[in-house]
Amino acid sequence: MSRNKTVRQAFTRLAIPALLAVGLSPAVAQETVDVEKLFKEGIFQREQGNVFTSIEALETVLSNQPSLHRARLELAVAYFRAMNYEQAQQQAQRVLDDPKTPENVRLAVLAFMAQIKRDQAVLLAKRHTWEPSVSLGLMYDSNVNVGPSSATIPGTLFVLDPGSLPRSDEAGVVQAGIAHTYNSPTVMRLGETATRFIWQSRAGLYNKAYFSESAYNLTALSVATGPGWIAPNKWRANINLQLDDLYLGSSHLALYTSLAPSVTWQLKSAELTWNAIFLNKDFKRAVDNGRNSDYVATGLSYGHLFNQGKVAVQGGVTVFDEKADASRFGNDGWEAFIGANFVAWQNGTVFARYNYKEAKYKGNELVGIPLPLTRDETEDRYEIGFGHNLKEGALANWKLSGSWQQTRARSNVSIYTYDREVVSVNLGRSF
Repeated sequence: MSRNKTVRQAFTRLAIPALLAVGLSPAVAQETVDVEKLFKEGIFQREQGNVFTSIEALETVLSNQPSLHRARLELAVAYFRAMNYEQAQQQAQRVLDDPKTPENVRLAVLAFMAQIKRDQAVLLAKRHTWEPSVSLGLMYDSNVNVGPSSATIPGTLFVLDPGSLPRSDEAGVVQAGIAHTYNSPTVMRLGETATRFIWQSRAGLYNKAYFSESAYNLTALSVATGPGWIAPNKWRANINLQLDDLYLGSSHLALYTSLAPSVTWQLKSAELTWNAIFLNKDFKRAVDNGRNSDYVATGLSYGHLFNQGKVAVQGGVTVFDEKADASRFGNDGWEAFIGANFVAWQNGTVFARYNYKEAKYKGNELVGIPLPLTRDETEDRYEIGFGHNLKEGALANWKLSGSWQQTRARSNVSIYTYDREVVSVNLGRSF
């Protein structure tokens, strides 16, 4: 339970009943029917999450009964939930200023006001935050070139060049980046919801350098930026615009440009997320002629916490469609995943994930007997891993992580059937 919720519950449990007991509010018999009805409506609307309607109702009650501290305290809580901390403070202070306020109520109100000040400080402090990060790692890749499992194309006399078969190698992996978040001090009203506005940007470098197969070294330069909105305990949303400049070996591979909106709804011990991506792939090499494409995907995922947050389970499904200049590179399909994360020891977690994907291509391949084939593929991917936060010594605040991943791709065009195993270990931290 959050500290905010604890303070609010204590405030409601102690302050409001005490006010009623000592008669700080006028007797119900002296209240008009409309005021009493409006008061109950204000509380109901607040508990339903309609804080602005609640504020309007309670303000109307106080305009008719200014000395009704019962309504004033409820109004203070409503302003607090609307993140209007100045008004929440003012309403609570007016109750404190009344000499008739009993001591137990005064203590509850003081605790509530202290929480207001803390939340207000969080809202106003650190308008700009910077977070550099770095990660160093090693990996083993059993199929660097994503070569097919068989050297022979079924139904033909063709035998693939030995260089096309799977080749394994080890690699060093370096990642570095910096993220910036602008936290607006202004609270926005979206319908009945008070939201905070943020703007997040980041830049990053990723480099995977194989020890022998340097032609498959991968470098990615990424920049991203976009707005975000946070409605505490309700939902959060963001729109991310990103550029990824990709290099394979010594060649400029492609420039990816994407726009990705996302919305997450917070439920009891759970979250439901909708996301989408609109991605343009602009390939630079002559050998990739016809691969330029527009890729669109959207999906839903659901995550749930168990055992006081020590176990997290998540699953989701995505549908996608890719239109390429050459139809043989265009495809559509769907994929789904399920995973779990466990707190396995102090400062340590383990995770497992399974992903399944089906894709149907839109044009004929040039390989096939007796006639060209349209690719029809499936992919199974299994992954397990761990993470451990180091707390002491020279590597305090660093995180050690590792994973094993196996991919099993199957296609009706045999040169696209392959198996791949990747083992990695990384050491990284944010500053």
